[in-house]
Amino acid sequence: MLSQLRSVPARFMSRVSGRIAVSLLSVGLMSVSVCAETKVQTVLRGLVNPSSVSFNADGELTVCDARGLVVVLKGDQAMNYVSGFDTEHWKSNEEGKKWYAVGPLSAIWSDSTLIVTDAGKADGEETLLFFDAKGKASSGTKTNSVPPTSDDPADKGEGNLTGMSLSQDGSTVYVCGQGFDGKSWVLAGDVASKELKPLLSADDNGIETNSPMQTVVGDDNTLYVLYSGAGGKADGLIVRWDLGTKKPSGQWTLPGVINPMGMAHVDGDKFAVVENNWALNQTNQGRVLVVTLGEPGEAAISETGVSLDGPVACGFGPDNRLYVTQLGEEFDKPVGSVVAISGLKD
Repeated sequence: MLSQLRSVPARFMSRVSGRIAVSLLSVGLMSVSVCAETKVQTVLRGLVNPSSVSFNADGELTVCDARGLVVVLKGDQAMNYVSGFDTEHWKSNEEGKKWYAVGPLSAIWSDSTLIVTDAGKADGEETLLFFDAKGKASSGTKTNSVPPTSDDPADKGEGNLTGMSLSQDGSTVYVCGQGFDGKSWVLAGDVASKELKPLLSADDNGIETNSPMQTVVGDDNTLYVLYSGAGGKADGLIVRWDLGTKKPSGQWTLPGVINPMGMAHVDGDKFAVVENNWALNQTNQGRVLVVTLGEPGEAAISETGVSLDGPVACGFGPDNRLYVTQLGEEFDKPVGSVVAISGLKD
């Protein structure tokens, strides 16, 4: 129950568990009309650096929080479904200051089983965790971690695992690795055996854009992968991979889009894409866009008119609204939220 939730301090230790204070907005509140067909509504707020959007079989919103939590919205009540994940920070300085907290970065459902990336550990130590019930992170069944895949001393193994999707037959989970930019792996996890291994390397196929952020399963044994590129630059890329040959079968640049991080299939060759516009020391405004792939080359970008504070991930809900996590006006603070956007998918 919401009344049972208590606050977690804004300053984080390496491991955080317990409950969080999450305030919810009822349907219709803070609803902003962007155009005649598109509306934006805040459905969950009070999150810290939220990432990942998914829904369980009952249509309940599931979100990752940097305080080491996976939060599920049951009706109008937010609950910690799994807590106690390790956390780390992307950045630190010589004075000991740390910022950009990271906990679990992606969570998806396979029937009644929740799969979560244990992304708050060091590179080369991260795994996927499988949960059949609500509880602590320590109760999950884990895969192996993925060690270095090259001889480069900068390669510590795969980490900051994010952007999961599930194969159409449910046997394989695809996940983006953020360990070493010299390989930019997409990994594959066997749901039955819990084996996690490298699958697709951008660099081995002449793709220089790094930072894979989101996978989307396509038809005909294909996988679409969104690559964010370098921070602050408009060099994002969508690659369609042939999972049989493990080779690209199409590539599309995203002109003018700075650090896209979230992607969800609309229909046909159209995808919703969120632009994070990442910066090291602040949250910037980013856009929600509709991208039409067409023939490989340069994708067509359509504006939705929706801008958010550091949008990260997106996914369509059972109500056909696009749910987007945003950092809020300041990262590492409980000002993150999830908004629902109507009018993008019939």
